[in-house]
Amino acid sequence: MTGPDTAAPSRPGATPDAGIAWDEFAARHWEREPVVLPAPGGTGRVAVRPAYAVMAEAARPFRAGTRFRALPDVRFLVDGGRIRAPGDLLPGPGDTTAARYAARLDTRMEGRGRLLAVEQPLVLDHALWNGVRELVTPLWERVGHPVLPVVSELALGDGGTDRDGLNREPVHSTLVWVLHGTLTATPPGPAGGVALTAGAGDLLHWPAGRPYALRYGARTLALRLLVPGDPRLLTEAVKDVVAGMLHQRRGDDRVPYLAYPPATEDGAPDVPELAATGAALREMAGEDRLDRVLRILWARRASAAGLEPVPGPRPAVRLSPDDRVRPGSPVVRMPLEDERSWVWAVDGHAFSLRGTLGERVLDRLGRDGAPSVRELCAEAGPGREAGVVALLEKLYALRAVDVAGRKEER
Repeated sequence: MTGPDTAAPSRPGATPDAGIAWDEFAARHWEREPVVLPAPGGTGRVAVRPAYAVMAEAARPFRAGTRFRALPDVRFLVDGGRIRAPGDLLPGPGDTTAARYAARLDTRMEGRGRLLAVEQPLVLDHALWNGVRELVTPLWERVGHPVLPVVSELALGDGGTDRDGLNREPVHSTLVWVLHGTLTATPPGPAGGVALTAGAGDLLHWPAGRPYALRYGARTLALRLLVPGDPRLLTEAVKDVVAGMLHQRRGDDRVPYLAYPPATEDGAPDVPELAATGAALREMAGEDRLDRVLRILWARRASAAGLEPVPGPRPAVRLSPDDRVRPGSPVVRMPLEDERSWVWAVDGHAFSLRGTLGERVLDRLGRDGAPSVRELCAEAGPGREAGVVALLEKLYALRAVDVAGRKEER
């Protein structure tokens, strides 16, 4: 019996032109109707072995007990419900592959259906995170980038059913790529709709408000993305930003205790502590600073294709004049207060930049070849060498540039 350690190849001829397939999916199906179809472009960007390795890494601390409010979050489900403290039912040191892990559980659980699900696993591995970003970016290029974070999940099942998603999917649209095995999506209730069955290399989708339970076939591995679709989530997100700014402005002030009845001024009750907070809120809502913060958040999110939280930067390096650099991850740029102030975002990280120095460096990097640091300094003009080197080192740490001839730590 084959195990989910080698990705099934995409079906020959299933997606002769990924661009056309994405065009059709965006126009006919996205947020319109449940559908299963061959994944445009295939699923090769998300390989099975590294996906399982990330799941095993995420599960390691959960073997010691339940962790609350932790990301990645790990769930272990059986047909009777969720096991809150699964212990050694999670991948251990000897479960070096998904097939070995499945074989151990076959013996341990005597054929009971089960499901290991890891929420937000991509933060642990940049290469896997980038593969998922490349997988979904063609869709965002056609329908627009999500304004709110997208929830990612890797799930490894064998005869188990995931009903947890029913609680989240009324406010999220769902995308599921089947990496190995088979999945059957079943609508709740006797008149809920038609079940959808997908195999390796397929993409499942259903809009927000139409949740499905997922039944996993033998040795099935899937990637699920939950895309926010309820406008109340947008309101909550902006409220959180404003609340954070208010807290930052107030500092560490304690919540006051007030006498009742409150003192009066001009015949009206006077509650200065609450009134001051309300005044600060009104002032902040009309400030340019709020708009600036929201712009920066949007630039970061667009550069990450909505896949948050994002992996951290890689270790910094010191560049020499003879090092040659080439473009890496794309840079998202957005103007701030004026035409000389910009926010640059790469892989979900952002920084601000003034002037035209960065534009010159990016323009030169966009041409053929891998220019040396010395050539890029000359392009920027005399006296700007330190600024160019500092910018390139920052871009390297954020993976926007790579050094030619060096084995990169992605």
